[in-house]
Order: sequence, then structure tokens, then C-alpha cells
Amino acid sequence: MNKAMIQEMGKFIKKNEQGNLVYDNGTFQIELYRYSDPDRLNLADSAAIYLGKPDTDNIRRPLNILKLGHALEIFRGETATFKFYDVAKQVYDHLITYKTMNMRVAGGNRALISTSCTLPMDKIKNKELVAEKIKESMYAYHDLIDAGESPQVARAAMPVNANMNTFKLQFNFQTLIQALFPQRIFEVGAQGLTVEVVKGMFALCHAVDPELWETVYELYGPHTKEWKDVQKKLRKKKTTFAELLFEVGGGKEYQQELIDRYGYDDEGAYDGVISHGLNKIWDADIEEFFREKFGKQKSIW
Repeated sequence: MNKAMIQEMGKFIKKNEQGNLVYDNGTFQIELYRYSDPDRLNLADSAAIYLGKPDTDNIRRPLNILKLGHALEIFRGETATFKFYDVAKQVYDHLITYKTMNMRVAGGNRALISTSCTLPMDKIKNKELVAEKIKESMYAYHDLIDAGESPQVARAAMPVNANMNTFKLQFNFQTLIQALFPQRIFEVGAQGLTVEVVKGMFALCHAVDPELWETVYELYGPHTKEWKDVQKKLRKKKTTFAELLFEVGGGKEYQQELIDRYGYDDEGAYDGVISHGLNKIWDADIEEFFREKFGKQKSIW
């Protein structure tokens, strides 16, 4: 996920008849049912109290608290309530693992019947076969219902990607900032459909208060994890600039070419590689360069 993607996701957002923002990507819908502090005034008041300041309407102060790494206690008091439509049970199961979630309202498949399902959004080798097998599971599930079994019994045959009936979840901002968004969309490895749903949740929050949630992205986004990996690798390897430029400049292969083709000695060839590497890196974006070289995230799965 990156800034361009955040802007792109905005095109999926519209208002419903009640005036609430709805994220609709054609597969599922998420309604931002309630957002407790759209003008950031509650957070501003809490931040003023927290820091002992008189200007309780300073809406930039909460952002500074974020940037300075203070405890995010004031963000725990604000909430976003989401209403989910046509979202797979697998995603629901992932979202309810957050024990600091404020509220969960769901009928569930113990009493209600799922009528549709969603294909996985992970990499699929044989899409037709996967779709066929999921549909077979749905047919088996509905066959049990039609045979008179209770939904509680029939759900044993239900595929995990069966769509839940409408459900509602409420998260406080602290949980969104420190846990849900980083774990599900800022870091790699989350299940594909869950990633898409949580992206929609982030897009809705961003649509209400772009400045706050862009700050969250800057402080907790994927580049921060990459930079931590950069630091660990640089400290472990104790990489020097000469070694870095040697690799950028073509490394041992280029050094050998200078020796074989142009008659350089070992020392001269090494200096040539360093010089070439220096010219190559001179205009590069340093932050991006180090992240690309040392910080690229890898999934543990």
C-alpha cells in the first residue's frame, strides 16, 4: 500500500441516502456508520488537557503527539463504526481477533443463512477450479438447510469465504493506528481479501480526515518497517560506503571487465568501480535507495 493507492481508493467512496460514506469496490461494501471526531476537536481538547495547554481548539496538536511518539491514550477515546455488507466470514474472523475492539454486532451463521460467497483475492493457480469447489461447498451447505438441518449444524459444510450477513464493528482510533492498519495493510503477509477490506476501512477514515490518516501512514506505513530492516542489516553487516558503491557500480564483474578489457590492475579497477558507482548513486533518492536495497519486506508465509 502506498500514497498513490490511497488516492486511488477514494474513487470507490460515495455517500448513501443517509449521508454516510460507503466504500464499494464491486465485491463488498463498507459503510462508515459513525466517525466520532470528524473535525478533530475532541482530540484537540484531549491533547490540550494531556499537555496542559490552554488552546483546546488546536487541531494540529494531536498530530504532533503522534509524530513525537507520545502515548496514544487520547486516541483511544475516539471511534470509527463500520457496517459491512457482503464480506466473507474469513475476513470477519480476522477482524474480530482484535480484543480492544469496542463493539461487535453480528447475527452470525448460528442463526442466519449465507446466500453468497466471494473468491479469494490471493494468487490463484486455477480460478475456475477454485470457484467450482467453493460453489460445491455452498451447495452442500444449502442442501443441509433444505433438508431441515439448523443453520448451526449446516454451517459445518459452509465455505470460509461464504459472505456474512450484514455486521457492524466499532474500533477506537488507537487500535486502528497501532494494530489493525499496520498488521493488515502496512505489513505484508495478511490474507488477500482481508487486506482489501481493511484498505476500504482506511480509505473511509482518510476521506473524513486526510491529514490525520496521512500522518498515521507516514508514521506507521510500510516504509517504516522497511527502514527498521535497513538499520538492522546495515548494523549487522557494517556496510561501508565503499562497499556500497562497489556493489552499485557493478561489483566484481565490472572490476574484472576493467582488468580484462582495459588492462587495469586490481587497485585501479576497484577505484574505477567506486567512481562509476558514485556517479550512478549521486542523484538517487537516498531514502528510497536504502529501502530498496536493504529494507524490502518479505512475507513469512
